[in-house]
Formats: sequence, C-alpha cells, structure tokens
Amino acid sequence: MWKEQLSNIEHVEFYAIIGFFIFFVFFVLITIHTMKMDKSRTQAYGNLPLDEEDQNQVEQQNFTL
Repeated sequence: MWKEQLSNIEHVEFYAIIGFFIFFVFFVLITIHTMKMDKSRTQAYGNLPLDEEDQNQVEQQNFTL
C-alpha cells in the first residue's frame, strides 16, 4: 500500500537525499562545535549533576554567551 502511494509521487527519491543531507550537516556541525568547546566548560558540564554549589556559576556563565 505505502509502496504504491510513494511510487506515484514525482521525484520522491530527492526527499530521502535531502533528509540525509540535513542530518549529516547537523551531525557535522554539532561535532565541530563540540570539538571547539573549551575544556573548562566541558568539565563544568560533566560535573553539573554532581556539584550543586557550582550549578549557579555554570548557569551564570551560560547567560553570558
């Protein structure tokens, strides 16, 4: 049923290619952003669930971005 309906849509293969391209670009951008992030910020985020007293400091730091 679905195969028949999808085969009637013209250029349906482009939707899959565009969807994959958007996912791939998003994944690459997130990877680049993560690689460029400061190590101190990464450690602060890693300790966030464990250190309640440092949570306010990290929240203030996020607002100044």
